[in-house]
Amino acid sequence: MINQEKIQEWVRTYLTHIQEVSVDVHVKDEEGYKFASIDNFQKYFNIDEPDLVGMLEKSIINNNLVVGAQYWPRKMLLIYAQEYPIETKAALVNLFDESRDVYTRISETVETFDNINKDRINKVAEHANTYIGLRFISLLLGFRFPNKYNALKPSEWKFFTRFIDPDFQIPNHTSAGEQYRFYEPYIEALRNYIKDREEIQSIKKLITKGLNFDDAESHWMAQDIIYVTARVLAEKRSDQNIERTVNVPEEKDEISSVEDPNIEEYDTGFMPLEKHLEEYIMKNWDIVDFGEKLSLYREEDGTPGQQYITDVGIIDILAKDEKGDFVVIELKRAEAKYHVVGQVLNYISWVEENLVTNGEKVRGMIVVGKADNTLKYALRQVADKVMLKEYRIKLTLNEPK
Repeated sequence: MINQEKIQEWVRTYLTHIQEVSVDVHVKDEEGYKFASIDNFQKYFNIDEPDLVGMLEKSIINNNLVVGAQYWPRKMLLIYAQEYPIETKAALVNLFDESRDVYTRISETVETFDNINKDRINKVAEHANTYIGLRFISLLLGFRFPNKYNALKPSEWKFFTRFIDPDFQIPNHTSAGEQYRFYEPYIEALRNYIKDREEIQSIKKLITKGLNFDDAESHWMAQDIIYVTARVLAEKRSDQNIERTVNVPEEKDEISSVEDPNIEEYDTGFMPLEKHLEEYIMKNWDIVDFGEKLSLYREEDGTPGQQYITDVGIIDILAKDEKGDFVVIELKRAEAKYHVVGQVLNYISWVEENLVTNGEKVRGMIVVGKADNTLKYALRQVADKVMLKEYRIKLTLNEPK
């Protein structure tokens, strides 16, 4: 059952965030680009354009809605439009055919691109993921009919729906169209609450200022509130999972591999920011030595397990090993203490409860610049569940070819 008070709490968290960062920053640096992307799609999309590839390139702006370190639905759509223009055009015509049931259209479109991809794999003898699932298909619907459909980001939406309805659950192997149907009552409950909220509507006016698209029905404003608040709450829960301890004395003994506790990041090959370490790993996945062969976990819609939103925080990287078991990877760019162990164990429990469907095991990997004594001691008690890795970045200079 949808809890209206929890909806209000969710929106209050969003408004608090806006107050903290300022509306101007929110518009320019956080969410404004999404609304501009809709405006751009409305301007350039024309399914009857002879140059299908060129039209799609102009229509779909190359930003993080459609591309990531290992998420490339835009790229794959352009490949299909180039190599299978008739089938790709037919799929888009079907998706945007308002005379037919939208849930059926979503599922059929996902299936069509899956079939195109299988045929392409057979021809080129090279595996590739379509990345075209509910997330991307709903985005296209939201671009084409922004006052009618919802652009979903499944992990954030699951967080939201469970927040306002603890009993929310989508059965495994539910089709993309039916998943969309499951979410609809929740977005409607949120839209009904925000459509008359003056402070929300004033933010919306600033986000859409200068655009032809004004988000009259607040579908995209609701998407904005769900996405932003999910990340804010997940980050807070990640922080809450790490007990903040000040001035904890460190014992020096044989377990320490570094005599000087002070860290000179650039001298020892550490990344300046955690996000840089994450980006490096994601972009160089195939050459990073994890000590075993790992593959990135992917949702059914192709979304990779990077910055994976959960009810208890954000998992930096969620992977799978060759046996199909889950590996929760937590990154710390420099020194890390024992608190991170509890954080990883928390994520492991969440994955066991929410993602395991066929008896898969779940374990953790902590990747740090330097592990202090407290972390090493803590890991002795959970060595069967969590492993520790220290990273170094090395610069190699080669003669140009």
